[in-house]
Amino acid sequence: MSAFLGPIHYWLYNKISLQQAIVDDLCQLGNQYGLALKAEADNLYGEFANKPLEEMIDQGNIHGWLQERVSQVEYKYAYVVTKLVNTIPDSLHTLKSTLYRAGNDQAQALHQSATKPTAGEMFKLITDQLLDGMPCDHANRLFPQNDTDATWTRNLCVHTPYWTELDGDINLYYELREAWLMGFLKEYDYNFEKVDDTTYRIYTLS
Repeated sequence: MSAFLGPIHYWLYNKISLQQAIVDDLCQLGNQYGLALKAEADNLYGEFANKPLEEMIDQGNIHGWLQERVSQVEYKYAYVVTKLVNTIPDSLHTLKSTLYRAGNDQAQALHQSATKPTAGEMFKLITDQLLDGMPCDHANRLFPQNDTDATWTRNLCVHTPYWTELDGDINLYYELREAWLMGFLKEYDYNFEKVDDTTYRIYTLS
Protein backbone atom coordinates (compact mmCIF):
# COMPACT_ATOMS: atom_id res chain seq x y z
CA MET A 1 0.00 0.00 0.00
CA SER A 2 1.00 3.61 -0.55
CA ALA A 3 2.66 5.60 2.22
CA PHE A 4 0.04 8.30 1.59
CA LEU A 5 -3.70 8.11 2.07
CA GLY A 6 -5.43 7.28 -1.19
CA PRO A 7 -8.70 5.79 -2.50
CA ILE A 8 -7.68 2.21 -1.64
CA HIS A 9 -7.28 3.12 2.03
CA TYR A 10 -10.73 4.74 2.21
CA TRP A 11 -12.15 1.73 0.33
CA LEU A 12 -10.70 -0.68 2.89
CA TYR A 13 -11.74 1.45 5.85
CA ASN A 14 -15.31 1.53 4.52
CA LYS A 15 -15.35 -2.27 4.43
CA ILE A 16 -14.04 -2.38 8.00
CA SER A 17 -16.79 0.06 9.04
CA LEU A 18 -19.49 -2.00 7.35
CA GLN A 19 -18.41 -5.16 9.20
CA GLN A 20 -18.30 -3.21 12.46
CA ALA A 21 -21.90 -2.12 11.81
CA ILE A 22 -22.89 -5.79 11.52
CA VAL A 23 -21.07 -6.50 14.80
CA ASP A 24 -23.05 -3.67 16.39
CA ASP A 25 -26.33 -5.15 15.11
CA LEU A 26 -25.42 -8.53 16.61
CA CYS A 27 -24.48 -6.91 19.91
CA GLN A 28 -27.93 -5.31 20.01
CA LEU A 29 -29.42 -8.74 19.38
CA GLY A 30 -27.43 -10.01 22.36
CA ASN A 31 -28.88 -7.23 24.50
CA GLN A 32 -32.30 -8.85 24.08
CA TYR A 33 -30.93 -11.93 25.85
CA GLY A 34 -29.10 -10.06 28.60
CA LEU A 35 -25.67 -10.41 26.97
CA ALA A 36 -23.26 -7.46 27.21
CA LEU A 37 -21.46 -8.37 24.00
CA LYS A 38 -20.37 -4.88 23.02
CA ALA A 39 -18.71 -4.23 26.37
CA GLU A 40 -17.07 -7.66 26.30
CA ALA A 41 -15.77 -7.29 22.73
CA ASP A 42 -14.55 -3.73 23.35
CA ASN A 43 -12.75 -4.86 26.49
CA LEU A 44 -11.03 -7.70 24.64
CA TYR A 45 -10.22 -6.01 21.33
CA GLY A 46 -10.63 -2.27 21.80
CA GLU A 47 -13.34 0.18 20.84
CA PHE A 48 -14.01 1.12 17.24
CA ALA A 49 -13.87 4.90 16.87
CA ASN A 50 -16.32 5.67 14.08
CA LYS A 51 -14.60 8.80 12.81
CA PRO A 52 -13.26 9.94 9.42
CA LEU A 53 -10.18 7.93 8.51
CA GLU A 54 -7.85 10.90 8.23
CA GLU A 55 -8.64 11.90 11.83
CA MET A 56 -7.45 8.58 13.26
CA ILE A 57 -4.97 6.79 11.06
CA ASP A 58 -1.27 6.68 11.88
CA GLN A 59 0.16 8.46 8.84
CA GLY A 60 3.56 6.93 9.56
CA ASN A 61 2.18 3.39 9.54
CA ILE A 62 -0.86 3.36 7.27
CA HIS A 63 -0.67 -0.31 6.32
CA GLY A 64 -0.06 -1.47 9.89
CA TRP A 65 -2.87 0.68 11.30
CA LEU A 66 -5.37 -0.67 8.78
CA GLN A 67 -4.25 -4.25 9.40
CA GLU A 68 -4.87 -3.72 13.12
CA ARG A 69 -8.39 -2.46 12.38
CA VAL A 70 -9.06 -5.45 10.12
CA SER A 71 -7.95 -7.84 12.87
CA GLN A 72 -9.96 -5.96 15.49
CA VAL A 73 -13.27 -6.26 13.63
CA GLU A 74 -12.57 -9.85 12.56
CA TYR A 75 -11.98 -10.87 16.16
CA LYS A 76 -15.10 -9.03 17.29
CA TYR A 77 -17.28 -10.65 14.66
CA ALA A 78 -15.99 -14.13 15.46
CA TYR A 79 -16.37 -13.49 19.21
CA VAL A 80 -19.91 -12.12 19.04
CA VAL A 81 -21.26 -14.79 16.68
CA THR A 82 -19.63 -17.61 18.65
CA LYS A 83 -20.95 -16.27 21.94
CA LEU A 84 -24.48 -15.92 20.57
CA VAL A 85 -24.56 -19.40 19.07
CA ASN A 86 -23.09 -21.01 22.18
CA THR A 87 -25.35 -19.14 24.58
CA ILE A 88 -28.71 -18.87 22.84
CA PRO A 89 -30.36 -22.09 21.62
CA ASP A 90 -31.51 -22.05 17.98
CA SER A 91 -30.09 -18.57 17.42
CA LEU A 92 -28.58 -19.31 14.01
CA HIS A 93 -31.86 -18.63 12.21
CA THR A 94 -32.06 -15.20 13.83
CA LEU A 95 -28.44 -14.49 12.97
CA LYS A 96 -29.06 -15.39 9.33
CA SER A 97 -32.13 -13.13 9.25
CA THR A 98 -30.04 -10.29 10.70
CA LEU A 99 -27.32 -10.75 8.08
CA TYR A 100 -29.87 -11.05 5.26
CA ARG A 101 -31.44 -7.78 6.37
CA ALA A 102 -28.03 -6.10 6.67
CA GLY A 103 -27.18 -7.14 3.11
CA ASN A 104 -30.51 -5.94 1.75
CA ASP A 105 -30.32 -2.64 3.65
CA GLN A 106 -26.84 -2.01 2.26
CA ALA A 107 -28.02 -2.78 -1.27
CA GLN A 108 -30.94 -0.38 -0.92
CA ALA A 109 -28.56 2.34 0.26
CA LEU A 110 -26.42 1.82 -2.85
CA HIS A 111 -29.04 1.03 -5.49
CA GLN A 112 -29.80 4.38 -7.07
CA SER A 113 -29.36 3.71 -10.79
CA ALA A 114 -32.22 2.43 -12.93
CA THR A 115 -29.68 0.52 -15.02
CA LYS A 116 -29.15 -3.05 -13.88
CA PRO A 117 -25.47 -3.84 -13.12
CA THR A 118 -23.72 -6.48 -15.18
CA ALA A 119 -22.60 -9.61 -13.35
CA GLY A 120 -19.03 -8.31 -13.28
CA GLU A 121 -20.23 -5.03 -11.81
CA MET A 122 -22.23 -6.95 -9.21
CA PHE A 123 -19.11 -8.87 -8.21
CA LYS A 124 -17.27 -5.57 -7.74
CA LEU A 125 -20.16 -4.20 -5.67
CA ILE A 126 -19.98 -7.29 -3.44
CA THR A 127 -16.22 -7.05 -2.96
CA ASP A 128 -16.60 -3.34 -2.21
CA GLN A 129 -18.74 -4.25 0.81
CA LEU A 130 -17.36 -7.48 2.27
CA LEU A 131 -14.12 -7.53 4.23
CA ASP A 132 -11.64 -10.13 2.96
CA GLY A 133 -8.39 -9.14 4.60
CA MET A 134 -6.01 -6.65 3.05
CA PRO A 135 -6.01 -5.91 -0.69
CA CYS A 136 -2.64 -7.65 -1.02
CA ASP A 137 -4.20 -10.91 0.22
CA HIS A 138 -6.07 -11.44 -3.09
CA ALA A 139 -8.60 -13.61 -1.27
CA ASN A 140 -10.92 -14.06 -4.27
CA ARG A 141 -10.41 -14.72 -7.97
CA LEU A 142 -13.04 -13.91 -10.57
CA PHE A 143 -13.37 -16.25 -13.54
CA PRO A 144 -14.18 -14.90 -17.03
CA GLN A 145 -17.76 -13.67 -16.96
CA ASN A 146 -20.49 -12.25 -19.18
CA ASP A 147 -23.10 -9.57 -18.52
CA THR A 148 -25.52 -11.93 -16.76
CA ASP A 149 -23.32 -14.58 -15.13
CA ALA A 150 -20.18 -14.44 -12.96
CA THR A 151 -18.34 -17.07 -10.93
CA TRP A 152 -15.50 -16.61 -8.47
CA THR A 153 -13.44 -18.78 -6.19
CA ARG A 154 -11.89 -18.24 -2.78
CA ASN A 155 -8.11 -18.41 -3.07
CA LEU A 156 -7.64 -18.48 0.69
CA CYS A 157 -9.69 -17.97 3.81
CA VAL A 158 -8.36 -14.95 5.68
CA HIS A 159 -11.03 -15.40 8.38
CA THR A 160 -10.22 -18.88 9.70
CA PRO A 161 -7.36 -17.88 12.06
CA TYR A 162 -9.66 -15.59 14.07
CA TRP A 163 -12.40 -18.19 14.43
CA THR A 164 -9.94 -20.97 15.26
CA GLU A 165 -8.30 -18.90 17.98
CA LEU A 166 -11.71 -18.33 19.59
CA ASP A 167 -12.81 -21.98 19.23
CA GLY A 168 -15.47 -20.83 16.80
CA ASP A 169 -16.83 -22.59 13.74
CA ILE A 170 -15.67 -21.00 10.48
CA ASN A 171 -18.64 -22.65 8.76
CA LEU A 172 -20.87 -20.24 10.67
CA TYR A 173 -18.99 -17.34 9.10
CA TYR A 174 -19.77 -18.61 5.61
CA GLU A 175 -23.40 -19.44 6.40
CA LEU A 176 -23.90 -15.87 7.57
CA ARG A 177 -21.95 -14.46 4.62
CA GLU A 178 -24.24 -16.34 2.24
CA ALA A 179 -27.30 -14.92 4.03
CA TRP A 180 -25.85 -11.41 3.58
CA LEU A 181 -25.18 -12.10 -0.11
CA MET A 182 -28.73 -13.29 -0.74
CA GLY A 183 -30.13 -10.18 0.92
CA PHE A 184 -27.79 -7.93 -1.05
CA LEU A 185 -28.46 -9.60 -4.41
CA LYS A 186 -32.24 -9.62 -3.98
CA GLU A 187 -32.32 -5.84 -4.34
CA TYR A 188 -30.64 -6.15 -7.75
CA ASP A 189 -32.71 -9.17 -8.86
CA TYR A 190 -29.67 -11.46 -8.99
CA ASN A 191 -29.57 -15.12 -8.00
CA PHE A 192 -26.88 -16.69 -5.84
CA GLU A 193 -25.48 -20.22 -6.10
CA LYS A 194 -22.88 -21.96 -3.98
CA VAL A 195 -21.13 -24.16 -6.55
CA ASP A 196 -18.89 -25.88 -3.99
CA ASP A 197 -17.17 -25.05 -0.71
CA THR A 198 -15.00 -22.33 -2.27
CA THR A 199 -16.78 -21.37 -5.50
CA TYR A 200 -19.75 -19.04 -5.92
CA ARG A 201 -21.91 -17.89 -8.78
CA ILE A 202 -24.24 -14.94 -9.32
CA TYR A 203 -26.55 -14.74 -12.30
CA THR A 204 -29.68 -13.11 -13.61
CA LEU A 205 -32.23 -14.30 -16.13
CA SER A 206 -33.01 -10.82 -17.45
